[in-house]
Amino acid sequence: MLKEKLASKGAVFGTWIRIPHPMVVEAIAAAGFDFVHLDQEHGPIGTAELDQLILAAKASGIPAVVRVPGKDGTRIGQALDLGAEGVIIPHVASGEDVRSVVRAGRFHPRGMRGVAGGCRADGYGTLPFAEVSEAADRRLILVQIESKEAVERLDEILDASGDSVDVYYIGPADLSQSLGIPCQFDHPLLGETIRRITERLRARGKTVGIHAPTADHVVEYAEMGIRYITCSMDIVLLASRAQALAAEWREALKGLR
Repeated sequence: MLKEKLASKGAVFGTWIRIPHPMVVEAIAAAGFDFVHLDQEHGPIGTAELDQLILAAKASGIPAVVRVPGKDGTRIGQALDLGAEGVIIPHVASGEDVRSVVRAGRFHPRGMRGVAGGCRADGYGTLPFAEVSEAADRRLILVQIESKEAVERLDEILDASGDSVDVYYIGPADLSQSLGIPCQFDHPLLGETIRRITERLRARGKTVGIHAPTADHVVEYAEMGIRYITCSMDIVLLASRAQALAAEWREALKGLR
């Protein structure tokens, strides 16, 4: 499982899915990624589509972590009930934010996640709660650090998290915007802020995650000690390859027109 690999200090590499079709999950899984993020914050993935995407991920043997649209506890619990490997919560910026996330994502005594019963996570009512609770502890909770406020309140966020948050995932795009340098991914201020966040998190023994805008950034972040990395997404991979192929065809056929 993904959590066990991280516990063994291994690094994992994944990508994002926004196209709400199971075939996309199957294709991405076959490419060799360690996990996928199913994006409900910025993509058109609804509950019914999410159910099918998680099933496709399970059938393809790839862990699926769901980014819920916000800090709504119902959406967090729903993704976990559907069998997601974990949840990633955007725009976490305070200790209270983290406490709310943990309450929604963990069962007693660490939280107060709603007990659904009769869902995929409990074998459709065939598993005892003790077994369901133990399995739930193996699911990942990730919080996104993606604002100047979150950086300033990082110690508060860490103190509130305890051992209930597995990955602190840096979002460079929104973080750069919060710093006044939107999407300037090579700007020294952004690079230094990411480095400072990473050092502070690692000093507390925490696992750091990040989205890498390019392959070069993947290497840069890995060298910082970041072990949970995503790069690109399904629609970008499709569009970029389509553009490259169309350009190749235009060049090859140029003399025939």
